[in-house]
Amino acid sequence: PDSLSQSVVSTSASWSRTLYAITTVTDQQQSQRLLVMNQDSATSNYKIWGLVRLFSGVQMPKFNVATIGSEQGDAKTEGLVKTPEVALREYADVLEKGSSSEYAKNFADDAFRQQVTTLTESVQKAIEQNEGSQSQKYTAETKDIKVLRTADGGALIVGEIKSVWTRTAGGNRKSMPASEGETALFGDAEATGTLEVTYVNEVALYIPAAGASDAQLRAVGAERQPVSVQAK
Repeated sequence: PDSLSQSVVSTSASWSRTLYAITTVTDQQQSQRLLVMNQDSATSNYKIWGLVRLFSGVQMPKFNVATIGSEQGDAKTEGLVKTPEVALREYADVLEKGSSSEYAKNFADDAFRQQVTTLTESVQKAIEQNEGSQSQKYTAETKDIKVLRTADGGALIVGEIKSVWTRTAGGNRKSMPASEGETALFGDAEATGTLEVTYVNEVALYIPAAGASDAQLRAVGAERQPVSVQAK
């Protein structure tokens, strides 16, 4: 998408500065993207820091009209149901454990969680037929979380969750890539019984203000891409 439906420009008094932009839906019905762009210094260009695809039909919060000199939020921003770093860690736990996570009740259901659950379950069925196994570990990267305050006192955060998906084939079989992206990264490497795939999951979460009548957090968009595929 090459046109915008909304943009929010930082007016903080110092750098780095962050710009948020939401694209329109294209004629080909490509979903809207939330782009996060960062400017390191006054004379540098904005560069894309993160990108998520917004879920179909998602209801986005209204954003504050920033004033000159207003501060940007960070991972430890208070006044919310949870700080951004805690929210991202808990969401990572929900992605890893699904409904078994102790934090599952804190988050509304969303398309990304459904996608991860469906993919895991379908792979599990195939692996069980071959007497294999799989495991996934999700880890929130909390050092750099982008935070945009909303008009209702809450915040929209964009952060990264890395995941490592280990799949082991049974019966002396070889474990192979499971998607076009994994295949491209694996190349002509020699397959073994175990494959370890590292993914980057970029997510956007809405966090309500502390004391909000509806304290449930919700994801509004996500982007998931493999970045490493190795035979073990």
